[in-house]
Amino acid sequence: MASQVFWRRALVEPGQIVAIEPDGTTHTAGDLLARVNQLTHGLRARGLRPGDGLAVLVPNGIAALEVYLAALQSGWYLTPVNWHFTVPEIAYILRDCEAKAFFVHERFAVAGAGAAAEAGLPAAGRISYGAVPGFTPVARVREGQSPDAPAVRVAGTTMHYTSGTTGRPKGVRRELSGLDPDDAAELASLLPQLFGVTPGPPNVHLVTSPHYHTAASVFGGASVLMGHCLVYMDGWDAERALALIERYRVTNTHMVPTHFGRLLALPAEARQRYDLSSMRWILHAAAPCPVGVKRAMLEWWGPRIYEYYAATEGGGTLATPEDWLARPGTVGKPWPLSEIMIAGGTGHRIPAVGPDRLRVQGRPGQDRGRPAGRLLHRRRRRLPRRGRVPVPV
Repeated sequence: MASQVFWRRALVEPGQIVAIEPDGTTHTAGDLLARVNQLTHGLRARGLRPGDGLAVLVPNGIAALEVYLAALQSGWYLTPVNWHFTVPEIAYILRDCEAKAFFVHERFAVAGAGAAAEAGLPAAGRISYGAVPGFTPVARVREGQSPDAPAVRVAGTTMHYTSGTTGRPKGVRRELSGLDPDDAAELASLLPQLFGVTPGPPNVHLVTSPHYHTAASVFGGASVLMGHCLVYMDGWDAERALALIERYRVTNTHMVPTHFGRLLALPAEARQRYDLSSMRWILHAAAPCPVGVKRAMLEWWGPRIYEYYAATEGGGTLATPEDWLARPGTVGKPWPLSEIMIAGGTGHRIPAVGPDRLRVQGRPGQDRGRPAGRLLHRRRRRLPRRGRVPVPV
């Protein structure tokens, strides 16, 4: 597995294509690694230290990936910002995540510049992809910096926001692991491997959703760390997705039930036009999937659709195609290191009967070989949380 980790693979196979943007622009591993290293050096020269926060307001594509990889090797917390947010909403995120640097794409220049001003972000921390008034172009941050790896590297992580059930969005902040970034990348790749996803080429991952969604970030990020090529979509179009799968021989992706509905709504001629034989793993979650929709997708795509139930805070369940066909509607069995508990109004464990609350948490340090447990069939809501959510490693 060690040879598959992005940073190591990029040194050995610098010509491997690791990202394809919505307009078809391709990026090689060696070029991406050089830019990531230059960005890392440039941000450190601006005073960023491990534990500091970064925020990004950029579309799907290489900008999001570049900042993500820089954060992961520098001990920074990266917060992707929803580009549908208003200026006050973005400003709140900037203040709450304590961003020392804010990356804004020119597509979102008005909202990004307004939020930076409202949050009082210093000029040195305003960095742009393209032209954004008052922001320093990212090329100038990289300018003159070494393309070589920094002498000191430490694992960073993402800090996503979840609105939960009450109040403003809450940042899910995990303690930094202190690991070498390559070792942390290997651990990050374990989640896709629970679904059977294998590392390395020729695997190709289709990014169907905005990268600010936790699932898109987690599975897309893990895919590139595992040595997959990422193919980005800039907005959802069902037939376009089928065309990309055929063109780039996509092997895995992440979707939500709405994607399934749009795919199934295509005319039969369009659905039959494309060769989808390369696809091996379709992961889905985020909302209940109607039994009829899931059954129709399995009939069309075959036993390649894996469902899970989880939260940004962590933990979850997994239902293989075989699990679901044996018990339609199930969301599967707990992941290793996850603990599932049905809780009553007092928060104490109760029998798994009725529309009660579901509590999910990780169990650090537990035996990864522990039996997964029984299938979960009913979907239950999480207990409300207030304020920033600390999550132990």
